[in-house]
Amino acid sequence: MSQGMVMKKILVLTLAAAGLASLPLVDSSLSLGWVQGGAVYAGEQEGRRPPPEARSSGTLSQQVAGIINRVMELREAEDLQGAERELARLRDMFGRGRLNPFESYTMWQFYANVAYLNEDLEGALANYERMAGVEGITPQQLENALFSVAQLQFALERWEAAIASFQRYMEIAAAPSNDVYLRIGQAYYQLERYADAIPQVRRNMELERASGSEVPQSTYALLRALYFSLEDYQGAHQVLREMIVLFNDPADWGYLAAVNSQLERFEDSAYVYYVANAGGYLDSEAQLVSLAAQMSSYENPFGAAQVMEKGIQAGVIKETETNLSYLSQFYQLAREDERALVPLEKAAEMTGKGEYHARLGQLYLQMGEFEEAAEAYNAALRAGGVDRPDQVQLRLAQTYWQLNRYDEALAAARRASTDERSRDTAQAYLSTLENEKRRYETLRSNRELFKDYFIN
Repeated sequence: MSQGMVMKKILVLTLAAAGLASLPLVDSSLSLGWVQGGAVYAGEQEGRRPPPEARSSGTLSQQVAGIINRVMELREAEDLQGAERELARLRDMFGRGRLNPFESYTMWQFYANVAYLNEDLEGALANYERMAGVEGITPQQLENALFSVAQLQFALERWEAAIASFQRYMEIAAAPSNDVYLRIGQAYYQLERYADAIPQVRRNMELERASGSEVPQSTYALLRALYFSLEDYQGAHQVLREMIVLFNDPADWGYLAAVNSQLERFEDSAYVYYVANAGGYLDSEAQLVSLAAQMSSYENPFGAAQVMEKGIQAGVIKETETNLSYLSQFYQLAREDERALVPLEKAAEMTGKGEYHARLGQLYLQMGEFEEAAEAYNAALRAGGVDRPDQVQLRLAQTYWQLNRYDEALAAARRASTDERSRDTAQAYLSTLENEKRRYETLRSNRELFKDYFIN
């Protein structure tokens, strides 16, 4: 598998792993602990209601508190339509200017809560935005409203708006949540603004560590994905080293090896693959084939062949023509010609391609199996598709020479001479073969002439 495909696969696998723990969108446990006691709301005289201006902007009147209590009872009874009817009474009072800022804020908060319970995120967002727009509310109330607005915008995938709301929240929050930086980073990721996302994610990680909390694996995975997206393999390398120490996820060993290759640290890549395999962390075809290639590159072709063969036997590596070809090549490089034959024969039988038959011919020739070599070379020429048929003809001539089949050897050499790339070599073969043929025929004739002089 190419490094580009590995990176693509890594990106696909990282995005799936980078889901962040969701912050609660709505506090569904809203209670009225804050409306109990005379100090919290302003009492009303019998038959009279003081104007809103005469009451504190941070209190609920007895009438409003009663409606809110009824809304909560209906909500707990899952009668959301009834809750909305009660809220409509407050909406009417709001329209007549009879609610102070805190009462208005509270009304929109319960509207938002009921909308959320109805799975109406758009409605919930609209009401939280109304909460944030109430004039005269406290900084803490504005902070809470903005936080809820940002969360819902995030949930609705309105990334730009969510970023703006989270940033406004952080400007006024006395102690902003660490998770907000992570949310902003993920929103930037969705917008493909990877360079903007990295500082946000890193800030979240710093704050989590400073507070004594462990940074979750999903946060590291998001940061890794950001570096991969920017093709910043040095940054990804450091993140992966930390991830391996902290989580020892088998997949990260493969990613680290791939990143080392991107950084042209090929020896480090080979070591990582080797250690990962020893630890039992390599469990995919691509990883095992990469390990075999690395081992072969660093002068361990027999080990490479063993990795391939065990992977095939385990069913992890498929018996494709490419994989069988690799296995045969590794055994050839290790001078294990007999072991190289089996996978190459399978590849030749599977595909019928001339190139595999030609390689079989070369193997048989090296092993001194000349009849098999001649058969394989002829099969290659019949199948066609070999890069240099002239070279196959020359090797066939050499094979027939070893079998003392000089006429066939000469015919093969003549066919090779028709290609100007092999013409000189073929002419030399022809001259040598003519001489060898005469010498062989003379020896055979003499043996026949003097056979009666020799005692068997």
